[in-house]
Amino acid sequence: MKKILIPLLVLVMLCVSLTALAEGEAVTLELNTAKLAVYNPGDPALEGLTSEESLPVIVVHTKKSVTLQVNVTPRTVRNKKVTLTVDNEEAVQVKGNGLSGKKPGEAVLTIASQEDPSVTLQYRIVVIQPVTRLAVSASAKNVPVGGTIQLTPAFTPENVTRKQVTWASADERIATVDENGVLTGVKRGKARVTVMAADGSNVRANINIDVTQSAEEITLTPAELTIDVGRNGVLRATVLPKDANNKKVVWSSSDESIAKVNAQGRVTAVSLGDCEITCTSEEVGTVQAKAIVHIQQPVKKIILDEAPIVYNGESGKLTWTIEPENATNPALKFSTYNPNILTVSDDGTFTGVTGGETYITAVSTDGSNRQARIRVRINQHLTGARMRRKVAYIDVGETANAGAVLEPEKSKYINHNMIWSSADPGIASAAQGRKSPSSVDITGVSVGDTEITGVTEDGGFPVSMKVKIGYWDSSLKITDAGVRGADAYLTVKNVSELTITGITAEVTVYDADGKKVPCNKKDPKKPFRMVYRKTLAPGASTKEKDWKTVDFMLPESLTVSKYVIKVTQFEIDHDWIKVIRPKNQPTKKCPVHI
Repeated sequence: MKKILIPLLVLVMLCVSLTALAEGEAVTLELNTAKLAVYNPGDPALEGLTSEESLPVIVVHTKKSVTLQVNVTPRTVRNKKVTLTVDNEEAVQVKGNGLSGKKPGEAVLTIASQEDPSVTLQYRIVVIQPVTRLAVSASAKNVPVGGTIQLTPAFTPENVTRKQVTWASADERIATVDENGVLTGVKRGKARVTVMAADGSNVRANINIDVTQSAEEITLTPAELTIDVGRNGVLRATVLPKDANNKKVVWSSSDESIAKVNAQGRVTAVSLGDCEITCTSEEVGTVQAKAIVHIQQPVKKIILDEAPIVYNGESGKLTWTIEPENATNPALKFSTYNPNILTVSDDGTFTGVTGGETYITAVSTDGSNRQARIRVRINQHLTGARMRRKVAYIDVGETANAGAVLEPEKSKYINHNMIWSSADPGIASAAQGRKSPSSVDITGVSVGDTEITGVTEDGGFPVSMKVKIGYWDSSLKITDAGVRGADAYLTVKNVSELTITGITAEVTVYDADGKKVPCNKKDPKKPFRMVYRKTLAPGASTKEKDWKTVDFMLPESLTVSKYVIKVTQFEIDHDWIKVIRPKNQPTKKCPVHI
């Protein structure tokens, strides 16, 4: 039955298609131009090949054949064949669906549908003699940086239709070439230039040209040289630009009774005095550089006296001794290891910038490179003080620490000592903080409000902080908690009159044997955390979607038995972090049912 139905279905579809064609669906032709050299009328690439701009152009090389692929639509056309004709058979030969160029010339190609000969396509065929070989010559073998030479192409055969070419430099950082074959040197190196025929034959040729660089400048290091009597010094010459082909130089002395110089720039001190050393380019005699040479009695030792201690913003001055006393140049240059702590001038005066310790180094300026250094301390006064928190919330019987910020905050060279007191010791007591001298340990004595005051030893800057003593550990209550799949969920209610701006809970996971299951990816020994960062008004409860887990990883154990969730701390008014004492932490045990 299926074998009968399938041909019948094909027959029905064929009838439908023939009916559609009979109803006027027009035959159309389309030439596949993917592998043809086709140009639109007026394309600049056709300049000199044809003046006719009414038809699209297909370029064909002599003695070359191309096969045309013509798509006939619609698909219901039974005869999909086409007929090709040309109006100039001396230039173009047609054979079936193929064209071949016989000799340079033009012809109009007509493609007609055999199904409906009135349906045609027309193209202008341009037959050209292509380039088969290219050569290139240059007016010189090399070119200096900034100079130019002419490159000239040679064509084979000589009767090529188009003698236009395109030029390209392999590296325009070395040389550039314009459309006329003029090469300009840019940088020393070997320039490789490619010339390619513009007739579509893709025939190309290469030429290599050396770009040379002459010496333009010489610099000497140092520009002024001081040498001890009987010793040697070195002048180093740098020939510029760095890529100059010939970097050889010639040395000479203006007075060899004072100093001599060898071919490597090594200067030998002969006697006290000054002379001039000249360095000249071997290639370009007008390119020179000169250095002054001083022959001297050097400094042998620098002795720095102990530096005075100053505060930031204040200045002190170093004192020192030079040996021997008859040194030709006793001047010193001073520098600091850390200019953020102090600055120093060449007369030895230093000024404190901020508190700290650093070194000052003294160096002789006569070339002997004698050095001495001394450690200098800059003290720093306090500029102010403030409390880190605005209000402390402490439970009766609890001790919490609050810190003061002493300014400048990051300096180690300030006095951190403070004196603390409580406005009402019956509500809260204040004692020197165990964490640092600038902190206070506050202990809740009875329910109520008071104020803690601190005063800095240095400068007498006062700070104060409100303290509220109550039973704040009981501000939160877990109203719902459990496990959904592999995740814990939690609902906490604010049962206090406080505005709570953050809550932290810790979740510990246990297996069936009561052992902890690692679930913290940073520290497997610790529980992972759940953090709530929304504002929780008095009487309000947290929303499950607003909790975020921190450092959580899925447990490897397949025998998770329960989750234990504890609320460990909360934040009040974006200021005070209330750490709930372990015995008062709201806790919920959540069994996992497998």
